Amino acid sequence: MSKELNLQITKRTIRYSFIGACLIAFSLLTFWLRTLPIPMIVSENWVNLLGNDPWFSLRQIEQMAPGFPAYSWFDPMTAFPFGEAIYWGPLFGFCATVLVILAGASTRPEIMYAASFLPPLMAVVMVPVMYGLGAKLVDWKTGIVSAGFIAVISGQYAYRSLYGFVDHHIAETLFSTLFCLCFIIALLKMKESGVTFCDIQSQKNHVLIYPVLAGIAFLFGFYTMTTMVIFGVVVVIYTIIQIVVDHAQKQKTDYLILTNCVTFFVVILGILPFGLKSPGLSIGVYSAGNIFIYGLIIIGSILLYSISRYLADRPWYFYLASLAGLTIGSLVLGLLIFPTLVGGYISQFTAVFGMNAQLLTVQEGMPWQFENAVSVFNWGWILVAGGIVSLLYRIRKNDDSPALFTLIWFVLIFLATTRQVRFEYYLAANIALMAALAVGWALSIGGRDLLRLAGVEKFFNPKDKMEEVASPEVSEEKGKKGKKQVQKKKVPSKPSASPLRSGVLVITVIIGLLFAWSGASANVTLGSNVGGGMNSDWTEALTWFGEHSPDPGVDYYKIYDSPQARDTFEYPSEAYGVISWWDYGHWITFVSKRIPHANPFQRGATTSAHFFIETDVDAASAQLDDLGVRYVITDIEMATGKFWAMATWHDPVNATALFQQRMLYQESEGSYSQVQLQRESYFQTMIQRLHVFDGSAFAPKSVMVVQSAPASALGLTGGSAPVITGIGEAKSVDEAQAIIAEYKKTAPAGYRAEILTPEMFSSSAELDALQRFRLVYESQQNVLSGGGDIRYVKIFEFVPGAILSGEGTIEVPIETNTGRTFMYRQKSRNGVFVLPYPNEAGPDDVVLTTAPYRIVETGQQVVVPYRAVMEGLRI
Repeated sequence: MSKELNLQITKRTIRYSFIGACLIAFSLLTFWLRTLPIPMIVSENWVNLLGNDPWFSLRQIEQMAPGFPAYSWFDPMTAFPFGEAIYWGPLFGFCATVLVILAGASTRPEIMYAASFLPPLMAVVMVPVMYGLGAKLVDWKTGIVSAGFIAVISGQYAYRSLYGFVDHHIAETLFSTLFCLCFIIALLKMKESGVTFCDIQSQKNHVLIYPVLAGIAFLFGFYTMTTMVIFGVVVVIYTIIQIVVDHAQKQKTDYLILTNCVTFFVVILGILPFGLKSPGLSIGVYSAGNIFIYGLIIIGSILLYSISRYLADRPWYFYLASLAGLTIGSLVLGLLIFPTLVGGYISQFTAVFGMNAQLLTVQEGMPWQFENAVSVFNWGWILVAGGIVSLLYRIRKNDDSPALFTLIWFVLIFLATTRQVRFEYYLAANIALMAALAVGWALSIGGRDLLRLAGVEKFFNPKDKMEEVASPEVSEEKGKKGKKQVQKKKVPSKPSASPLRSGVLVITVIIGLLFAWSGASANVTLGSNVGGGMNSDWTEALTWFGEHSPDPGVDYYKIYDSPQARDTFEYPSEAYGVISWWDYGHWITFVSKRIPHANPFQRGATTSAHFFIETDVDAASAQLDDLGVRYVITDIEMATGKFWAMATWHDPVNATALFQQRMLYQESEGSYSQVQLQRESYFQTMIQRLHVFDGSAFAPKSVMVVQSAPASALGLTGGSAPVITGIGEAKSVDEAQAIIAEYKKTAPAGYRAEILTPEMFSSSAELDALQRFRLVYESQQNVLSGGGDIRYVKIFEFVPGAILSGEGTIEVPIETNTGRTFMYRQKSRNGVFVLPYPNEAGPDDVVLTTAPYRIVETGQQVVVPYRAVMEGLRI
């Protein structure tokens, strides 16, 4: 073996060892960062999972573990009274269940502990995948930088891959990125092989294994979530642009068409045994629509190839014009012949980029704010710009098809993220890769120059380039003309180094280090301070609720192998629903093993909003009767910070405008500030009546009347909020209405007077009692520190109520499970009281009356039996 060959082997061994060491280091760093939350969220009883959706994922894992690999496509333990048809795939749950089985976990705390490791482990796998992308696009050095960046990148990606965030988001990112890597490799290998579309023999080449692998990687993503179709769109856009470029340059496009055909043929084959779980042709669920769409990619690719061949001798713009005409014609024809189908596909695609008032109440559905984008990826944006320039250069200079694919991938995911922040966890891979491309480009431009300036090039490249120079020594031999020959010898050349290129590299590396440091710091801060998704008030409330409420009669662990079970499933007669805001639905399912009406998939969000924002008590009660709801769970956030979200789902047009009013008030001459005031209707909503006033009647001791003028009438511009011009006080609502009527007689146009208050827990309206709602539990924490007593979480039971004939006002003293006392009051309606609290404690009652009911006007006392309340008996 020659010395030179030994040197090459040694260098290759050192390089691979270095790469391996870097990948191991980055993987360990990733795992450490992602498991930082363990001390904060793990206890003997359970793991306090992050967010909302992970609780439902754990509920699915609990189902799968006993009968693995069975997967339930329908769940009656949520979205009462309909149940939930599962629209995402089983792969993430399968992986988590395998982890649980391998760990030997059997109890709920053990299952939660083991399954919570899956997101960090998937984040670890992202490290070599990102290395592969960087290495295939540029070189091994770019691959290392790409792997390093993904290890420390922050934002939604970091949060959703933390220990305890047991949900499929990280799996979506991993498998979609893996597909892009495999697809890029397939493009490179197919192009190098010279395989052709029309030559059957060439298609027997082993190189076809690469698009097969790309298809398998796509299936991994598809088995996780049908949103993998986005990457089908990436392929479509790339294919159209690439084939136009290849056609214009008279280059063969067989490699591209075959890559698409083989990849998506494998996808279709993989969908068939997986099964079509839903009817119709929607691509948002596992239906035949997915086969149709991926089949269209194959057919479209072949059609593009055929048109290109047909127009091979025509100017390139003939081909471009034909594609534009074909696209428009196909769209118009589709809308005419299959308007519902084509229109549905268009709406599903635009839904990714569209927004509506209700979607904007969902955190992950909000648009990406510029400030958030900058704070998350900060220095990385400079590198991303460099990465884009490097891709454009490679596309222009080398006709680099993987570079074009990467650029389109980045642009599409970036646009999706600007519209809905949920796609930020997809974008993290793009940001890390684009930033690495910038660093890799800078290394290729200025790396050698920097080594030369530093005088260390010989240590990295010991075989200096030699050049021939004249030797002063004279040869004894003579040439043909008798002249002495000048002997030449090789001496090391000394090419000049460019300070400019070296400077570009140094600046790029510094920015890259700042990007990595800021990301790592953000990861440490996030992992060290993140709290569990459920606070102690909700934990204790739902634990109590699960132990002291009737069993709904539904098997918590039963597997339903088809989403169509939703159409045939019938709840048992003893089943009932629990209504709360959708944020808390999965907690109710998992912790209490009870059936919420609304859940974090926004199922039941509209009807829940209608109930909590309803101001007509009878209408609200009728709604619960129709839904079969027996319990209502409220918290202080629903009464305050989440009120706007419920109001928006209730009425997307007006939202909070009917309940709250923003106004300007003058602090000093020429200086105005804004304040939010509550209208009477705000306190008349069910959420306020329940959580703040415990369903009892209330009469305000004083009422504030606010006079206001349009901002423009006072010479103010730039704001639509009216300006407070006067504040009055009345002793009752009737007196306040009289003041308002008098004011209107002389008020100029646009000037108003209205009952308003800055208080959120002291009503400016007279409130009737809720006749059929009784408080059965409240959590320990009092949210009011300056007087008053309102607990964080409250649970109410919706009962028929005992019926008592009488006139006037009836009251009964109540003591809750926390020791808080209040007086429940109710005025008779049409000579009847409907009484929700029994004087005899039920088997699970912890909120008790401390005396009989008393009619205030007569002093008559009444004892109400438990059975009368629960069965609606007349007493």
